[in-house]
Amino acid sequence: MPSLRSHLARGLAAGAAGVTATNVVTYLDMALTGRPASSTPARTVAALAGRLGVEVPRNENTRTALGALSGIGVGVAVAGLASVARGVGVRLPAPLGSAVIGATAMAATDSSMALLGVSDPRTWSAEDWARDVVPHLAYGMAVRRTLDGLTPPKEKRDLASRRRPSFGLLCRSAMLGFATGCRGSLGLSVSALVAPGGGAALTSAAAGLVGSELVVDKLPATPSRQQSWSMALRYASSAAGAVALAHREHARPLLGAAVAAAGAAVGGVAGAAWREVAGQRGWTWQAGLAEDGLALVLVTAAVGRT
Repeated sequence: MPSLRSHLARGLAAGAAGVTATNVVTYLDMALTGRPASSTPARTVAALAGRLGVEVPRNENTRTALGALSGIGVGVAVAGLASVARGVGVRLPAPLGSAVIGATAMAATDSSMALLGVSDPRTWSAEDWARDVVPHLAYGMAVRRTLDGLTPPKEKRDLASRRRPSFGLLCRSAMLGFATGCRGSLGLSVSALVAPGGGAALTSAAAGLVGSELVVDKLPATPSRQQSWSMALRYASSAAGAVALAHREHARPLLGAAVAAAGAAVGGVAGAAWREVAGQRGWTWQAGLAEDGLALVLVTAAVGRT
C-alpha cells in the first residue's frame, strides 16, 4: 500500500490543479461581468488574526495577498484529505465525488466567514450563491480528475476489490462511535493504533491524546460537548476510526463511517445527559470516571486487536 507521504504528495498536486481551476472560473467571471474581486478572504484573515491576537498589516494589498494565500491553503488541505480518504478506500462515483470535494472546500471557507462574522450566507442572493458554487464545483472536478490520473492501476484494482463491511465490523464501528461521543479523541487514536506500520511513535501520541482528554474533561472550565463544533469533531474522529477499522479488514469504509458518526451522536447526547443527572446528585468526577471506563471498554472491544 502507498505511504501517507505518497497520498499527501498526490493531494498537493491535486490541490494545485483544483486551485487553478477555481481561479480560472473566478477570473473568467470577473472578465466577463466586470465585477471587482471579493474582499471577504482578506477580511476573514483579518478577523481570524484578531481572534488570535495577531496583528495584521493595515495595507490592503497585504491583506488581499494573505486572503489569496489562505484560499490556496484551504484548497491544498482539502485535496490532501481527499487523497488520504481515497487511499483508505473511500470511493464515490465521479460526479458525486467531485461534488463532495467541492462542497467540503466551500463549507470550509463559508463556515469560517460565518463564524467570524465576516459574512452571513443566509443573506446571500442567488447570484452570490452561484458565484460561490460554480468555482468550487470546478475545484472538485479538477481535484477528482487529478487524483484519478495519479492513482496507479494496481491501487485502483485493490480499492475496487474491497468487500462489503460485515455485520461484526458495523457493530464495532457503532461501539467506536459511541465511545468517541463520550471521549472525542478515541476515534483518532484508533486510526493511529491500527494504521499499518504505525509503530511506537503513533501509539504514544494516541495515548497522550486520550490521556489529556481524560484530564481536561474533568475541569470545570471545559465547554459542553454539545456545542456544534465539539460534536462535529466527534463525528469526524469517529468516522476516521471506523475508516481505519474497515481498512484493516479490506472492507469498504463509507457505511462503517456513517454508523460510527451516528454512534457518536448517540454517545455524545447520552454522555452529556448522564453527567447532568449525576451532577445533580453531587457525583461530578465520579460520573466522569464512570464514563471514562465505559468509553475505554467499548473502544477496546471495537478494536479487538492491533
